[in-house]
Amino acid sequence: MSKFFASMRGRAALISVLGIILILSYLRVRLYGDPALSIAGNDTLSYVEASRVPLFSAEMFTGRRLLTTNLVYKIFEPESGYEIRVNGSIETTRRGYQPGFDRIVIFQLVLSLIGWGALAYSVSQTVQNSWMRVISAPLILVFAYVPQMADWDSILMSESLTFSLFALQFALLIKMVFALYKDPDANITAWALLWGVVSFFWIFLRDTNVFTALMTLAMIAALMIAPRYRKKKALIGGMVFLALVAALGLVTARNSVRTTVQISNIYKDDIFPSPGLVTVFQGMGMPPVSFHSSEFKLWLEEDGASTLFRFMLAHPGYVAAKLWRDFPDSFYEIEQTYFTARDLNPAREILFEIGDALHPEGAASFFGSALPLIGILLLASKNIEDSRPWAWLGLWLFFSAGLTLVPTILGDTWALNRHALYSTTIYRLTMWLFPVVVADIALRRKPAIESAV
Repeated sequence: MSKFFASMRGRAALISVLGIILILSYLRVRLYGDPALSIAGNDTLSYVEASRVPLFSAEMFTGRRLLTTNLVYKIFEPESGYEIRVNGSIETTRRGYQPGFDRIVIFQLVLSLIGWGALAYSVSQTVQNSWMRVISAPLILVFAYVPQMADWDSILMSESLTFSLFALQFALLIKMVFALYKDPDANITAWALLWGVVSFFWIFLRDTNVFTALMTLAMIAALMIAPRYRKKKALIGGMVFLALVAALGLVTARNSVRTTVQISNIYKDDIFPSPGLVTVFQGMGMPPVSFHSSEFKLWLEEDGASTLFRFMLAHPGYVAAKLWRDFPDSFYEIEQTYFTARDLNPAREILFEIGDALHPEGAASFFGSALPLIGILLLASKNIEDSRPWAWLGLWLFFSAGLTLVPTILGDTWALNRHALYSTTIYRLTMWLFPVVVADIALRRKPAIESAV
């Protein structure tokens, strides 16, 4: 009889979760105005121009923008071409209808609903306690559907796709990790292929995403220590895939024009304002000329990146000081500044207030994500049920966010808070998600603790 009631509770929780996902997805569409409205940024034109290179060419990887946005803007471009009518980087204004771009922002919205809906479902079906299932789904969706996140779906840049494709790949990763934990011989081929496709396009949204591929490769390799995971074809195949993708990402980034732009910003904003640093770099081969000279630009294209890399290796103090100085700044100004829509409807102001609570500014969210992760690791050290796969996923999230944040801080000096949004979003998400996981595991331990007492 107890099994029957447990089954009924499980079905009720599943129906509740699906209902929550559908209701909140509907509200996400209804409360944000016409989904075809969009707004451009200063980068939008570069996405359009970069997408016009031949489909099967090296420029799709080494141009001003990366493969994924190149494909999106190429696929959705109408015969009449794109027309930028509203640029939020020039002046914060309202969204507008922009021919051709309506397809892209609707695509971004659909991917957002799929990605975050899949993550909410995946987490809710992984935790075991019925209350935690019902709590986890709306928590994740409200986190994603408040204006601090949802507004990016209307902006013609890469942030929206970064968030939604991450959520989708994380949902698939949860599915695979728990399947292998319960049965190392489980057939996860279909899930792995889907995850591989999503991860591939996510990695080629931003150059720093390749560091997440390297972290995932290292985390899978760590599993090989356990005999039960050795020689598993799915894991070996995943490692080979990630190694190839990471190599492709690093090589194409090194040979791309976008790298020159980022390196140029570092020299302009960090190196040339400091006479002492200029002297050091001249000793490493930088010509003694002005930043705007043609001689310097030629040197920058040929040797600027390698010289900067050698400098950072030789001067770890500079690296530490830059990270210490800019790390807190990367957690501020989460809300987009491209368009205004606070007066769109009465619910909008309420959504902002909820978003301010779920998306606090400041580096406190970094520590807020670390503390519950420590709790999961302590449970994993005791080998409590389901704690170890969650510990693996938690470490993957925490270190992947950090490994992408470090090169973001070191590799650019412009719009740091926007470029760091992926990493800081992970910390804010896990600050809320990890306590749910800890509570779920703890609630399942409760009978054993009571009986022991």
